[in-house]
Amino acid sequence: MESLVENVPDFSPVEEYSEECSRVGINSDNYSLADFVEFPDKDLFAKAKVFWKFMEDINRKGFGTYRRPLASACKNRVLVRDGTTGRVKEMIMMGSNNYLGLTSHPKVIEAARVAIEKYGVGAGSVPLLAGTYDIHRELELKLAKLKGCEDAIVFSSGYVTNLGCIQALVKRGDVAIIDRLAHASIIDGCMLSGGVLRTFKHSDVMSLNGVLERAKNQYNGKLIVVDGVYSMDGDIAPLPEILEVAHEYDAKVMIDEAHATGVIGENGRGTPSHFKMEGKIDIVAGTLSKALGGIGGFIASSREVVNYLRYYTRSFFFSSNLPPVVAASVLAAIEVMENEPKLHQNLWKNIRYMKENLRYMGFDTRNSESAVIPVIIGDDLTLRKMSKRIHEEGIYLNAIPYPAVPKGESRFRLTIMATHTQEDLDRTLEVMEKVGREFGVLKPYPQALVA
Repeated sequence: MESLVENVPDFSPVEEYSEECSRVGINSDNYSLADFVEFPDKDLFAKAKVFWKFMEDINRKGFGTYRRPLASACKNRVLVRDGTTGRVKEMIMMGSNNYLGLTSHPKVIEAARVAIEKYGVGAGSVPLLAGTYDIHRELELKLAKLKGCEDAIVFSSGYVTNLGCIQALVKRGDVAIIDRLAHASIIDGCMLSGGVLRTFKHSDVMSLNGVLERAKNQYNGKLIVVDGVYSMDGDIAPLPEILEVAHEYDAKVMIDEAHATGVIGENGRGTPSHFKMEGKIDIVAGTLSKALGGIGGFIASSREVVNYLRYYTRSFFFSSNLPPVVAASVLAAIEVMENEPKLHQNLWKNIRYMKENLRYMGFDTRNSESAVIPVIIGDDLTLRKMSKRIHEEGIYLNAIPYPAVPKGESRFRLTIMATHTQEDLDRTLEVMEKVGREFGVLKPYPQALVA
């Protein structure tokens, strides 16, 4: 793909480009989001002005399917305000991380109602000072037990959980070694730390071993960081093998359970449970905003590590604590997850049904092993056009273009919920097949339709 500057031959130097672009606009079909990251111009805001024109063209063509405002609770079916018509319409939600449907579970809502009457709406301070409530401590202990650890610490978001933990632990002379497909929050935490960042090939333990071998005499502390379930492909990290090679090189292991909690393991207890390794992982990170239906994040580990993080994690002690009402709702969500196994069972029934039928139709779903099912399209422009059609057919589905994924790997990401009905699933499959045929992206798959 040509660079944005090179595609405007009539204007040089670059400084003149922004002004002309503001007047005539640009054709968004020729560009991706990556083209607006580096934009050399004396005007710091030039990139924003050009990007505005890009988005104007995107929206004019009906491809603007991001930030579609919901007008109802996030359930299997939602009310969405259509950006093109301005009207509210019902859509099947296939883009939420509300895997167990707990954001609107009656017991979770009731726990929130009781807590808001008791505690009010906010924590009022940072957690290290006046912002810690009894219910925060109750949640920490519950999370520690859930993950087989001694203690836990809660954060205001999943993103700052990884950011702050890595920043606090990895210092000058240390090395963080991460999977190349690790979440952005893990990458950013490594970049903000005082240590060195190294990567290994996705879920490739031989590659990890090579990185550790080269690093063994260069650095002090070593931290390996992986996702339990990867957010774009839905596959599971090979945790037993990673832990084995880590022990050979005296490295610690941190796992991000964002898309694993509530989905894999016994009753959704996560990746260590899935591999029967609870209590053996040095640091277990996670979010409260996906299967647990709230907002925030957590680190579960030894009592010494958790205590250290409380005093040295900048994103913890410089941020206000979670509202107590959120802590109460997440506590209730964990109890529902543990005591209503039917939700977890139904989630997996839905996952298997969708995955096998999408494959049968001829979609490339890669090696998904979780509630995240990628549907690879490849071309960004085709993805945009298909996204518009799928939206018109009443399915709320997330399109993931480059650079969120590598070039040629643009995709839809279906996220399955326990509360999806058979009608929801069948209608989604009907639309996916219809639109897939319209755009010629289906490939033969020799497998009978799953009932």
